Formats: sequence, C-alpha cells, structure tokens
Amino acid sequence: MSAVNSRLRIGATIGAHRSLIGLLSALIGTFVGLASVLFALMIEAWTWVSTGYEEYSTRAEAPHGVLGVPAWLLLLLAPLIAAAIYGPLIQYFAPSARGHGIPEVMFAVRRKEGVIPARVAIVKLIASSLTIGSGGSAGREGPIVQVGAALGSSMARFFGLDGRRVVLLAACGAAGGIAATFHAPLAGAVFALEIILTRFTAETFGYVVISSVAASIIARAFQGDSSLVSVTASLEAWTLPDMWWVALLGIFAGLIGLGFSKLLYAVEDGLDVIWSYIPAPEWARPLVFAPLLGIGLICLPQMYGSGTPIEEAALRGEYALTFLLLVMLARALFTSLTIGMGGSGGVFAPTLFIGAMAGTAFGMLIDPWTESAPGVFGVIAMGAAFAGAARAPMTAVLIIVEMTGTYSLILPMMLAVVLATGVSRFLTRGTIYTEKLRRRGDVLTDPLEATLIGAKPVKQWMEDLPALLTDTTPPEKAGALMRASESAELPLVDEDGRFIGLVSALDLLGLPFDHKPSLAQLASLKVSVHAEDSPHHVLSCLLTSGTSGVPVLNAQDHPVGWVSERSLVARLDEEQKRALAARAESSWGSRWKQRHSH
Repeated sequence: MSAVNSRLRIGATIGAHRSLIGLLSALIGTFVGLASVLFALMIEAWTWVSTGYEEYSTRAEAPHGVLGVPAWLLLLLAPLIAAAIYGPLIQYFAPSARGHGIPEVMFAVRRKEGVIPARVAIVKLIASSLTIGSGGSAGREGPIVQVGAALGSSMARFFGLDGRRVVLLAACGAAGGIAATFHAPLAGAVFALEIILTRFTAETFGYVVISSVAASIIARAFQGDSSLVSVTASLEAWTLPDMWWVALLGIFAGLIGLGFSKLLYAVEDGLDVIWSYIPAPEWARPLVFAPLLGIGLICLPQMYGSGTPIEEAALRGEYALTFLLLVMLARALFTSLTIGMGGSGGVFAPTLFIGAMAGTAFGMLIDPWTESAPGVFGVIAMGAAFAGAARAPMTAVLIIVEMTGTYSLILPMMLAVVLATGVSRFLTRGTIYTEKLRRRGDVLTDPLEATLIGAKPVKQWMEDLPALLTDTTPPEKAGALMRASESAELPLVDEDGRFIGLVSALDLLGLPFDHKPSLAQLASLKVSVHAEDSPHHVLSCLLTSGTSGVPVLNAQDHPVGWVSERSLVARLDEEQKRALAARAESSWGSRWKQRHSH
C-alpha cells in the first residue's frame, strides 16, 4: 500500500508541473523509440525465419535461403503458419490489436479518456511482426502508433494522472511511433495533433514534439541517421511550369487514395460474407484466408512485406509503366486482403506505396511535356494519396519530405495535397481511419458532446427525487416537504406509486384556510419525462412547462429521478469554475515571482 501511495504522490507532483510532464513525454518517446527498433528487428527476424532472408521482395521466386524450400511452397506456408499463431493470440488477449490500429487509438483518445491496456502493446508487436514478416502487405506505422499510445496511456495511469493527462501522453506515444518509424519527428508531432487529438494548442504541441524528438533520436541512433526512403538527387528538382501537372496529379492521386480506402472495406465486406458461411471460431479467420494471400504471393512475390525496396526502385525509374500499374493495383488488393482477413498491420505505408506507383506512372505518361523526372511526381503523389485517404494534409506534406529528404518539393507537395484533400472531402464523409469506426457504430465527434449536458439520456445525469407526495399527504406536510427540499413543485403518486401530476407551492398557498382538498385535486401539472429521453427533450419540457423541475419516470410510470433548474445552473457553475481554473494556470517562474515579490 505504501508503494502505491508513493507512486500516486509522485503522479500528483508530475501532474502539477509542466516541466515534469515534459520529462515524462521524453521518457515515453524514448521507450517508443526502443519499441520501434525492436519492432523492426522482430519483422526482420520473422522474415528470415519465413524466407531465409531479412528482405524478400527483391529476391522474388528465390527458394528459402536456409532450408532450400521451393519459393511456391514457402510463399504458401509462411502466411499460413503465422496466421495460426497470431489469430488465437489476438482473439484471446487483445482483440483491438486486429487491423491497422490507428482507429482504435483515435477512439480511445476521444471517447475513452485515452485508456489503452498495456497488453495491447505486446500483442500488437508480436501479431504485426508475424503478419508483415510472413508476407502480409501492411505497414509498420499503424502497429507502432498503437504500441506507443498504449505505452503512454499505461505510464500515465501508472502514476494516477487525470484523464486529460492520460489522453495527452497517449498522443505523445502515438507521435513518437510515427517519428521513430519514418525518421520524421515533425510529422510525428503533427500526426498526433491532426489525426489523434484533432486539436492544436502550443502547450500540447510542445509535449508531442518532445516525445517525437526523443523517439526519433533513439531510432536514428540504432538504425542510422538517414532518410527512410532513399531517393536520388534528380528527385529533388522540379520546375515552376510543372505546377499545372502537379495540380492535375493532386486530383488524380487523391482519387487513387480514396479508391484504396473504398477497396479496403469492400474486400473486408466480401470476406465477411464468405466467413458467415464457414463454421469456425473467430480466431481461425486469418488461418482460413491465409492461403489466398499465399497464392497471391506466388503470382507476384514482389508484394512480400512492406515493399520499401520496390518503392525506391520505382522512384528511380527502374520499372516499366505496365509493371508500375500492376504493383499499384496488387498492393491495394493485397493490403485489403491482409487487413480484411484479420491480419495486424498499418495502411499508412501501403497508401504511400500506391501513391508512389501512381505518381511515377503519371510522370512517365507526361514525360514528353515536362522537365521533371517521373520519380518527382511519384514522391508528390505519395503525400497526395495519403491525403486523399486520411484527409490529414499537414501530416501528408511533412511526412513525405522528412522520410525522403526532398525538402525542395514542399511547394508542389502542398498544392497536390490540398487538392487531394478537397477532392476526398467533396466525394465522401469518412476517411480510411474513421470509416472503420463508423461501420461498427463508434462515433468520434458528436456536436452534442460539446454542450453542457451532452447526448446522454436523462437517466445518466438526473438527480435524486426531492420527495414524493400521495393523496393522503396533508397540505401542511406537503408545504413542509417543499421547504425542506427547496423545490417549488413535488410529484404526486397514486397508491401503486405511479405518477399523477405535480403539486406546486402556489397551489398550496392559494388554498382557503378552512379548505382541505385532496392533493390529487391540486395536481394539475402533468409534466414529466422518461428515463431514456434526450437532454433536448428534457430542457424543452422545463422551458414550456414553466416549472422549476420535472420528474423522471421509468417504464411503469414510477418517478425514479428529478431534473431541476437549480441542478442545471449548478452544472453551469462547475463549468465556469473549471474554465476559470484553466485560465488562471501559470508557469513555475510566475509563481516564484509572486512568492518573492514582497
């Protein structure tokens, strides 16, 4: 017990000082950076176990490098063996580790006060390394974002920090995951603000930057201080007249990214239909569909894993136009199959791969009319495709220029990304991340949640009944109950406890001194609400009835609660107090100055 108390005291101290929150953000970034390095090693290790090589997409059709197993057999068996391991692991230990991970983080941060169980991090690392290392077409960024958010959330809850700090540190972990995976610290910070938190303050930005920088430093220390995607010097040059082509490419790549998002869920729907006819436990779903992935890899082994070497070769102009279009479509289909069958991995990197292929193909088609290399359009289309799928324009611009080192392409990248975002927003409401949540009925942003009461039914925020009157209650006692409860009206019930109406203090005051009617004769107000009614309906009843309160009835018309104007004003007062407290927050320096100024 003393250890717990000590931990909570440390947490209280951390929560009260911005500088300590910053140190905790750096610590989280450090752990996430180490987790990212470990994750990369786990993927390489399982790829080696599956194929005998640390990277197989460039060794297409080669037999197993150690066992000598024919290529067709290893490509068929690798996804099958991995699925047999990660299917039960996910199902029984962390179902939220299934899929691409980022939607689960978004939902936890916005609707669950950032609570993500620590075991999710462990299961996600194992399941995703098995999925990608066995040939699954998925990215590392989704898993490491979920792992980072789980680490940040767990550390915040370990010290007993409040919900606001838990959300903040979960976002810091997510930022560190992107920064470490793509060697892109600024993009990691913006990703956390633009996609995870969806709000921007200078203080929050400072914390996520600290975490991103710490994670990126750790990743670079172990993996080398170089861009994640290696490009040639020719891809950093572009000419101003090509801006017209860039604008057209932005629209085209935005549609490509949006199309991939639609295909992802269409394939998942198709697999759901097939699965409904298969009498097998849920954990077996990846195992049942793994042979489809294996057959696809036999036909096109270049799709094995994340495919970064293929992406780099395409940007360098080493492939023909037809092959670029083939692998673009294949990546979209293979990723949709990998995620839809229950694999664990991200869709961020596959979206960038698809954009690179589409943009390079676009550049080859217009090559006679432009001075820029086709790969330039490939790099620009990477950001535009992601913007079309995720509608995160700032993240799209920053992550591409940081992961490729092509800072000279910021201007055309911005134009393409903005147009891609606009096209996507014009054509659809959801994104590649929010669509998953929408389909399962989870709402991230409800305008009603920003109001004083929110969208909860009245049974979740009503107060206790002040008192109940019956027909046998003397008027004198009814008046005494009203004075004691400070309520101008009280509900009247019959002998079975069902609501009859409201008796008001004005009705009692208007009685002649010698007239003693039953209270049922005075209960002229029939105003009430039911336990499942919305806040809007309750407020409307209060406004139209003119009463100071209304009873809440259950299905049997028995009063079970009460809503009063007094309680609503008290809620408003609490909101004002919290706002005033937030406005009064000061720095350590200003507090020191106040204490020592006299």
